Amino acid sequence: MDDHTLRVLEFGRVLELLAAETAFSLGAERARALRPATSFAEAVRLARETTEMRLLDQLGVDVPFSGARDVRDHLKAAAIGQLLEPSALLETVQVLTTARRARLVLEKLRDRVPTLAGIADAIGDFRTFADAVEQAITPRGDVADSASEQLAITRRELRAAEARLEQRAQAALAEAIRRGAAQEGLLTERNGRKVIPVRSDSRSLVPGIVHDVSSSGATLFIEPLAVVDAGNAVRELQLAEEREVRRVLQRLTDLLGARAEEARRSLEALAELDLISARARLAARMRAALPPPGDAESWFSERGQTRLVAARHPLLKGEVVPIDIEVGDDPQGILITGPNTGGKTVALKTVGLLTLMAQAGMGVPCGEGSRIRFFPKVYADIGDEQSIEQSLSTFSSHLRNIIAILREADNRTLVLLDELGAGTDPTEGAAIARAVVEELLDRGATVVATTHHGELKVLAHTDPRLRNASVEFDLETLSPTYHLVVGLPGQSNAIAIARRLGLDERVVERAASGLRPEHFELEELLAEIRRQRHELAELREQAAAERQEAERLRRELAREREQIERERAAVLAEARREADDTLARMRREIEQLRRRSREQLFDPAAAAEALRQAEHERDRLARAAAVRRSVVEAPVALAGIVPGDLVHVRDIPQVGEALSGPGEDGKVEVQFGSIRMKVSVDRIDRVEKPRPGSKERVVVPAGPPVPPELDLRGQRAEAALERFESYLDAAFRAGLPSVRIIHGKGTGALRAAIREALARHPLVRGYESAPPTEGGDGVTIATLAGS
Repeated sequence: MDDHTLRVLEFGRVLELLAAETAFSLGAERARALRPATSFAEAVRLARETTEMRLLDQLGVDVPFSGARDVRDHLKAAAIGQLLEPSALLETVQVLTTARRARLVLEKLRDRVPTLAGIADAIGDFRTFADAVEQAITPRGDVADSASEQLAITRRELRAAEARLEQRAQAALAEAIRRGAAQEGLLTERNGRKVIPVRSDSRSLVPGIVHDVSSSGATLFIEPLAVVDAGNAVRELQLAEEREVRRVLQRLTDLLGARAEEARRSLEALAELDLISARARLAARMRAALPPPGDAESWFSERGQTRLVAARHPLLKGEVVPIDIEVGDDPQGILITGPNTGGKTVALKTVGLLTLMAQAGMGVPCGEGSRIRFFPKVYADIGDEQSIEQSLSTFSSHLRNIIAILREADNRTLVLLDELGAGTDPTEGAAIARAVVEELLDRGATVVATTHHGELKVLAHTDPRLRNASVEFDLETLSPTYHLVVGLPGQSNAIAIARRLGLDERVVERAASGLRPEHFELEELLAEIRRQRHELAELREQAAAERQEAERLRRELAREREQIERERAAVLAEARREADDTLARMRREIEQLRRRSREQLFDPAAAAEALRQAEHERDRLARAAAVRRSVVEAPVALAGIVPGDLVHVRDIPQVGEALSGPGEDGKVEVQFGSIRMKVSVDRIDRVEKPRPGSKERVVVPAGPPVPPELDLRGQRAEAALERFESYLDAAFRAGLPSVRIIHGKGTGALRAAIREALARHPLVRGYESAPPTEGGDGVTIATLAGS
């Protein structure tokens, strides 16, 4: 990609925004080195990476980067056998562990994010190295006694020797105090040796080695002869300890050095994932509609048209006025006119910069309905690059850029030209500008240009490959509105502006008299067209607002209707229960009458009449209960869901497909991609019938049923965690909203291990202890992501 174009379109400033979103320095380094792709396949690959990362964010899954650091220097040192300090080893372990965690997250979701999982495949498994380091080095960065058997022996001997040295030194100090030679009742150290501060005039009272003298010369620091051997023994053991520590560190360094290249590839893969994650985060921050989660191609094409809807320049601050623009096949070029500081150059840069961002896999700040065309070559001539040293005027600098562009332009080129034909005689400049535009169009290039030349407005009107566009100017406030209007050339407004600014009226009239009447007729016609377009735009906005209000009312009515249906169903269900209870009571009474007829004497006529009435009441209640049951079981608003319907579920951004109708538990089985889950009917906001002729659904075979709880009691933590990982993955794929992990109370070790794993697990949204009646602290309930 042309470096001059990247510079004038300020692509580097966008990369700085991207670098600020990365998690560690190597990711930021890659962000600053990012360049737009020059092949369509590469551009699609970059876009696919970003869409998959945005999909993970939508699913609530985070790729971990918390422990990421740039440890390339450590890896280079290890590769050549240079000893690594404990802190460097711990830092390297942290990075490699973070990389492996990222790989595990993506591996579990490979079917949803295959491109990201492919990048993570380069990450190696360094658990053996990590275990060795964590066993040998404490979290504070000290080499542990357990690092080697020899180190443990040496340190035990060293502690014993230090105790003997302290005992002898204290005895020597007590003797020096008794003789009156010691100035203070304390021991100190010089050059790693135990010494006693002694007055210089009492030197003969404390035989030993002088290691230091005070600045005044009044005090000598003497190591008594009685402790020299003990001090020597301590020093020898300290040196032995240092040698063993270096041997341990060298062993760990060699473990890493043997796999330094694999570790470097793992680090590079983690940095690449960090860069992709930063692209997704920046897209979210910019409210970018492109690329949408999970879709890398429907909006991106090698041919056709670039259509930007509500596009915003990513570097502008404050309230940005969005633009709508279409350019590519029809029209092939756009010619923007209008006053200075009106936003022509911003519109030009927006088209170019958003194209570059899309081809670099970055989010494009625009609205829904936008499309981007891929251009292998993008050239821009923007700004005044005159140079006194190189004897270049404004016109010359523009012309040199245009000459370079014409050497390369073809039908796969986007050309952006600012102030075309400026900086020279207006007549000749307009002629050159027209010739340049026509030559570019003849070559099939896509052109977006700004100009003040009226002749080019006429060209855009007469050449079907071109279309006029303009930025609006408010004559009342004498300020630009920054709205881009496609289809109309810009007005000059020079006479009107001069009059409003207070130029002498006689001068204004003299200037106006020098213009042809057709000029004013054209200006008035353009002004009238703009007024009409404003009115139409207001009417469209009003109609859109009314449609939105109607849709809002429709949704409210639908919700109210469903609520009424639910309440009605509840009332009828209660009535059915009452009827069933009454019917059962009547049957019992009838049965009692029959038993009494067999057991005792009674009036046969009265009994027959009572029996007849009871049976009549029984039949009436049975009929009423049947009617009510049929009413209750009649489908409510959402009860008519059938397999194949498209359902919109609250809090789940993806459209699902119904696999069953509502069950007795009031839930519908729904498939979201490869994930199945049961969804309560009251969470379904909208149901759509599949469009005729749409592709058949790809059915993902359901796995074996997954129980809602896992019992790990009596198992060791390592084996339990392995079962727990497999179970959690299966539960997520089965669409379970939550699971119960039974670990028991016991010592609490298994519970702590399980909850630590849940806290950092990417498929878990949260967890809590079960209620006291359901196991309390012996059971942990975990809520899964996506539920």
